[in-house]
Amino acid sequence: MRLGGSFVLLSLAIFALPFGFLWLSKAVPAGAGDVDGKAIYMTRCVSCHQQNGQGIVGVFPPLDGTEWVQGDKGRLIRILLDGLTGETTVKGVVYSGAMPPWKTFLDDEQIAAVLTFIRSSWGNKASAVTAQEVALVRKATEARTRQWTEEELHQKENLGIPGKPAFPFTLGGARKDST
Repeated sequence: MRLGGSFVLLSLAIFALPFGFLWLSKAVPAGAGDVDGKAIYMTRCVSCHQQNGQGIVGVFPPLDGTEWVQGDKGRLIRILLDGLTGETTVKGVVYSGAMPPWKTFLDDEQIAAVLTFIRSSWGNKASAVTAQEVALVRKATEARTRQWTEEELHQKENLGIPGKPAFPFTLGGARKDST
């Protein structure tokens, strides 16, 4: 039985099509277009913080309804860039799991996208994080070579977005959220 040339070409095209899409998806540079924060969360964060954002009690903290997520953006960006180690108290529970640094694996748009997803998922209703905000924090902390501790992240100099005013303020002048 002899196969026509067009049949062979069509068969090859159908077979190669999925591989072509795979190649194209790898060829698009990071940050070229919309970045899916949920997809990043589902591949990088879900194993520790769980699909529902509730974490694992005593080990990995929840992301749903916490001041760590809904509060200061600069602090949250610092955690993603350089990680977090040591005991951390969230919602009155002490957690001992370590958060790895992501600054060499995720670019500014990817970090902004995943943080925006986290800050607007489950019960969270916090403002979006921009790639520009991530870039400002990344630049300000570029010399850092170790993970943050909870104590360090409560210090005034490690809060907020460098170069941006800290709003809104509470009556006592303390920063509530860095938007």
